[in-house]
Amino acid sequence: MFKSSSIFREVFYQSRIPQMVSTLNFSHIWVNQALCEFTGYTMEEWESLEIQDVTHPDDYEKDVKLLSEMNEGKRQEYFLEKRYLCKNGVLKFGILNVSLIQDESTGERFLLRQIQDITDKIKIGYSLRENEKKYRLLAENSSDIINLHDRDGQYLYVSPSVTTLLGYDPHEITGQSPYDYIHPDDVPIIEKYHKKILIDHEPVLVTYRSKKKDGSYIWLETTIKAVENSDEFISVSRDIQHRIETDRLLRRSEKLAVVGQLAAAVAHEIRNPLTPIKGFIQLFKDTKTVNEKYVDIVLDELDRVETIISEFLAMAKPHHERMEIIHVESLVENIVELMGTEALMNNKEIVFTGSDTCPKIQGDANSIKQVIVNIIQNGLDAIDEKGTVDVRVIPFEENICIQVEDNGCGIPQERLSKLGEPFYSTKEKGTGLGLMTSFNIIDQHKGKVEVQSEMDEGTTVTIFLPLYE
Repeated sequence: MFKSSSIFREVFYQSRIPQMVSTLNFSHIWVNQALCEFTGYTMEEWESLEIQDVTHPDDYEKDVKLLSEMNEGKRQEYFLEKRYLCKNGVLKFGILNVSLIQDESTGERFLLRQIQDITDKIKIGYSLRENEKKYRLLAENSSDIINLHDRDGQYLYVSPSVTTLLGYDPHEITGQSPYDYIHPDDVPIIEKYHKKILIDHEPVLVTYRSKKKDGSYIWLETTIKAVENSDEFISVSRDIQHRIETDRLLRRSEKLAVVGQLAAAVAHEIRNPLTPIKGFIQLFKDTKTVNEKYVDIVLDELDRVETIISEFLAMAKPHHERMEIIHVESLVENIVELMGTEALMNNKEIVFTGSDTCPKIQGDANSIKQVIVNIIQNGLDAIDEKGTVDVRVIPFEENICIQVEDNGCGIPQERLSKLGEPFYSTKEKGTGLGLMTSFNIIDQHKGKVEVQSEMDEGTTVTIFLPLYE
């Protein structure tokens, strides 16, 4: 067949599959260009080579044994994964397929050896196994808990550090649901992020409490990441209990510092009006007379003391928020109607502009109302007669903006940064506590307040609050 068939020779030599045709005793061999490229040897070099020269010693005996069985008629072909010793010491891997072919014209039989090059596949597999060893080594020696989860969250792998942090043996947790070990109050947030990562396949960072084997809970910070092209995902958890406790102590320390500052500020603010009160009373005592003008001054100063104490108590009083869905436009419009009448009596005007989208937020309606009233009142106090305060409700991206703009005297730029500080006010008899309380309320509602002002042109206060989804 090999000598007589030109078609066979053409296919053989042009094939991209490494191939060899030989007589049964290997007295004659023919190789194609693909085999030369696979082994690195030229056709001329192959004339002086034997199969043993390009076969790894550990694989040669297997090849010989299978070939003997074929010559004995026990098999018509065989497959063997072999290592090939190529030129310049290069080691390659291939799946050898040996079959018998026969020349129909002469009846002579030949051996056809074909090789499937699997070198890259073997190297990739080896690399993956080596990487797996490295990653497993890292996981088993990491102080963080490294877990592999299936789509439902069940643990497929748990690193040994779980014993140190939570007290469990990895085998106790493997196959279990992580929800069995999460504090009940934190389950909803974990469920939320679980769904999110299944949909978005984006990494998430979540903080929650995990149950230890002794029944106590510790705070963990966990990064969750989806495995590419898989329904599985990896979580890496670290103990942040010490950080949480440190933050708690720091907040407590900060609160004590703020209380101290407020106490000093209150003492200072009350001492100011007490000084003239004490002076006039001493004067009344010495002169045995009461001057009506001085009495009015004393009463004004006492009113100021009462105002300071009332605002301080209102700010310090624990506030229990009642969260509800708030229709912002209706709330603001009602406030404008209530305050508009008094404004007109003072020859001032409040102009309201609503939104067509009927925006809603979630929060404490009374607290939000307190903020809006306070800011509108500040605007009214800043304008003269025939002045105007514009109040607008404007949707902006994922927020709703409540904007209060006046055409009053404005606030100097260097004083804007101090707004919201206790006992700092642009008003002659203001305490600053009202604005401080307003800023705190908006902050608790995950919003923010921006103040822009130009001297002799007016001030614009914009409240940003997240829309209710």
